[in-house]
Formats: sequence, structure tokens, C-alpha cells
Amino acid sequence: MSYDTWTVSAVANQLRETIVPGRVQQVVQVDDASLAFEVYAQRQRFYLLASASQQTPRLHLLSDKPRRGVETASPLLQLLRKFVRDSLLVGIEQPDWERLLVLRFEHAELGATHLVVELIGRWANVLLLRPAGKEKGKGKVESGERRVEREEWRVLECVHRYRLQDGASRPALPGQLYTPPPAQTGWPPDTLTEQQVRLVLDEAPPDAPLWRVLVDGLLGLSPQMARELVFRALGNAQAKVQQVTEVTPLLETVAGLVDLLQYGGWQPCLARDGAGTPMAFAPYLLTYRTDLQLEPVESISLAVERFHGERTQTTGDQYATARRQVGRSIERAAKALRRRQEAIQRELRTPEEIARLRASGEWILALATQITPRQAELRLPPEVAFDTIALDPALSPADNAAAYFKRYRKAKRGLEMNRGRVAAVTAELAYVDQLAADLALAADRGEIDAVRSALVDAGYLRQPAAPNITQAKGPRRVTSREGYAILVGRNSRQNEQITFEVAGADDLWLHTRGLPGSHVIIRCGGRPVSEETVRQAAGLAAYYSKGQGEAAVDVMMAERRRVHRAPGGRPGMVLVEGERVVRVRPQAEE
Repeated sequence: MSYDTWTVSAVANQLRETIVPGRVQQVVQVDDASLAFEVYAQRQRFYLLASASQQTPRLHLLSDKPRRGVETASPLLQLLRKFVRDSLLVGIEQPDWERLLVLRFEHAELGATHLVVELIGRWANVLLLRPAGKEKGKGKVESGERRVEREEWRVLECVHRYRLQDGASRPALPGQLYTPPPAQTGWPPDTLTEQQVRLVLDEAPPDAPLWRVLVDGLLGLSPQMARELVFRALGNAQAKVQQVTEVTPLLETVAGLVDLLQYGGWQPCLARDGAGTPMAFAPYLLTYRTDLQLEPVESISLAVERFHGERTQTTGDQYATARRQVGRSIERAAKALRRRQEAIQRELRTPEEIARLRASGEWILALATQITPRQAELRLPPEVAFDTIALDPALSPADNAAAYFKRYRKAKRGLEMNRGRVAAVTAELAYVDQLAADLALAADRGEIDAVRSALVDAGYLRQPAAPNITQAKGPRRVTSREGYAILVGRNSRQNEQITFEVAGADDLWLHTRGLPGSHVIIRCGGRPVSEETVRQAAGLAAYYSKGQGEAAVDVMMAERRRVHRAPGGRPGMVLVEGERVVRVRPQAEE
């Protein structure tokens, strides 16, 4: 669904009533095409989302505080933090019949800026503008200078950069003067006359859908609004042009809808299907959707938020962009490690191959008297596991044997050395797998940032962590029914911390067997722990692991004194002795 003139007007009215005037306290980038503003007005904080997504462009208030979703601040975000943060939102304007809003800001030091939010489908954009006549560094126009006309605003930066050669009807590039969208064709609904309506109908084929003719002939109508208009006027949203015998019902219905733009009286709603899925939203009652159930909503912002949140099913993960970026870094690290592992494996000779090299040298010496000059192959007795030995015709039997013994010693040294390399790469892969599990289980931005920091510390990510990195919360804490504290690490660093810094030697340690996941500690101090508490803690270890979706998971349990850091291992990597295994169903804390 896209915004039409009525939806944009309803949003503008709501914003004027809530956040104008209001001071912008923070700006964050939710994703590559969306920005969010914290505005303090009427002694409370409001959160405003402006999205230039080409699939779902929108502008509305948010129910909850938005979360930062990108690692590196874009040029637009940096400029917004300079010119808009700490400024006052003094006005919101909607050009007649346009699907765009102009948010006017005044900064005490830097002067005026405009944020233009264009909600125009695939050409949607968010642009930051400054007056074109201002000198660099000046906060206002010097006295005696020609007054800058309203349309002479220069683009500082925008979400999407459009060029004419890309097919855009106008450019959108930093440094250029802002060009408004091309003027629409059609009659303005607020001054519509009977003659104009008849002209629109007369120019259309008789069997054309009336709603489509009205979309093409009147300004500001979306297909949804046009269908609603036709339904209210004629009782049939799919009526044809030839079914219109009187234009008065159309004129009266248009006048009633125009009254919404002029006087308000909005009735926001969601239209849901039988399964409860939102199919449409509007700032007026969608009476033509007789096939759907209408749900009145408190505000148009709430209707838009619920529609997009439920339709895209993204409300459960507000950090999808950040999670995806860190996930790609983990995938790259794992891919590089697997390539290294394969390269080492190609260099390795099996113990059987190494033993054959030594045996070859010994058989050459044993059968030296049977080898003739320039012989290229030595046949062995039938009882030997291999039939022949290749010989270098240019060498004597003793030299051929020495060559095989040399290859044997080199292969043996390589096997011993590469075994250590293979073990090291295998351990690194296990750590990366643990980081992937940490990322999958991350519940907020702080936990995602902690995984990213671990990648940087491990050398898998070259660029430094973001300067405004969010700190992860402390370990999860659950109290068992016996009153024991159960600690659950949120990531590999916290696993290291709770196991070797917090837990006592007599506490119990739990972890999934053969799967990456959280370390879990039962703070019992050596006191007896009931099977119920053990299974509760084991259920937590299974839930906060890669086996979360399994029906049952094996969980190791041992006294903390039997858990040791893996030599040369990364944080949270351990060796365990004398463990007991419990098979449980993954279960989160109650």
C-alpha cells in the first residue's frame, strides 16, 4: 500500500498536533532507507520514522523507541546530526494534492533547514535542504542580500541519489537546487464542478471502471480512495462509467472527502481478512471493503505501523540490518577458515601413505641384489600389501632407498606439524560457529554489537567497531525453585566471564554437548541440587544454543573445577572432564 493525499494529510495533522513545535534530541538510521527522530514536545518524547523504501515509503510516529540498524553513519545521517539534531521543528507543510511533506527546522546556530519526505513509490526519497542563498558557515542571510525565494533550496544530501540518465524525471543530487515533483494532471477535487466531472466521464470509454477514470482525472486520488469514493456514491466500487446517470452523488461524495482535508474528522482503520492479517489501512473508514473486517485504530500512525509491522513480520527483529551485516562478516570468516582447512588437508599424507614410504625404502634395500641397472620398477612378493615400487632409473638401489627415506621423514614431519594447524583451524571454526550462535540468539543491539566486537578482536573484521557501540547487558539471571541463582552467558565473552570469574569451583557448569551455545552456571557452592533445578538449568542451556529448535538436546554438566580453558583457545572455549549428560527439551526462563 502507498500513501495518497488523504493519508499524507492525516499524518501531517497528527504530527502538527503532537510534535510541532518540538526539539529534535536524536537521529538514528534504522536501515539503509529509513531514519528515525526523537522529538521532545508537550513534555514527552515522540519517535518519528521517515522511510524512503521504494517498496514501502512512509512517514509516521512510532509506538516504541527506534533502534539503530546500520554500522556506519551515512553522509545523510551525519548531516542530520549536524543541522537537525538540537534544532526546533517549527512547521510541517503539504503542497496541494502532493504525496510529500516538508518538515521545517530552525537551528539556533545553523539556521533553517527543510527535510522533504517524498512518498512517491519507486521514486520515494528523503532530502535535507538548506537555503541556496546562504554563505558557507552563515546561519542566516546577510542584510541587504536578495531574499531567497522559497523554492531556492539546495540539496545537502538525500537517501536516494537520482540522475536524469537513470530515468528520473528530475535529479536528486547533493549540491543541486531542489526540484519539486512534476505537476500532476487532473482537476483539483476541492473546486470540482459538475461540468468538470462530465468532461472526465465523457472522455472515458463507457465500459471503463469508474474508479480508474477518477484516478486519472482528479488530483490526489489513489486507487483505494477512488474505489471508496465510487462505493459511497453508487454503492458499487466496481461500477462502470456507463452506470453513472447523475453526477450529483459523485460531487457530494467528493465534497465530503475534501472536508476531511480541510476540517479533520479522521477515522483511521485497519482492514483485516479472516485470518487477522491486515490487508489495508486508511485515515477514513474503508466501507467498500465489505469482504474484510474493519478495526478502528487510535491514529493513522498506529494504523500504518501495525500494517507494515504485521505484514512484513519484522517487529520481532528490529535489528535485522545490523544482524545481517554481522552475519555476513561471520560467513566470510568461516569461508576463509574452511578454505585454509582444505588447503592444509591437501598437504597432509595419511599415516598409511607415510608408512608405505618407509616400507618402500626398506624393501629396496632388502631386494637390492635383484635390481638391475636402469630398472624403473620393483615387483614385491605376493604377501606385501602393495605390488610394486617405482624406481628412478638414474639412481642406484641405495640412492633410491635414501630418496624414499627422505620423503618419509618429510611427510612425517609435515603430518605432525599440520596436525597442529588442522587443530588450530578447527578450533577457530568452532569459535566462529559460536559467534554465529551468539548472533542468532542476540536479543538487542548491545548483544549484536558484542558479537561484532568479538569479530574485531579475533581479527576477522578489520575495521574498528562503531564509536557509539551499544554495550550488551549482563548475563541472564534466573532463580530456581530452590532459590539457587542460575546465570546464562549472552555471548562468548560472558561465557568466559561467568565460568572463570564469577562461578566458584564447587558451582555447577552446564553446556550443550557438541553444539555452540551459552554457558550456564548454577550458583550452589557445592550444596546438593535437586534434579528439578538441574533440568531447569539444562533446559536454559539447550534453549540458548544452536539446538533451540530441537525436540531434545544433550547437555553436559560438571563441577566448575573440572572445566578448563582450552589451550590457546578463544574466549569461552573450554575442555571438560568427568561430565554428566542430561537430555532435556529446550526451555526458556519462565
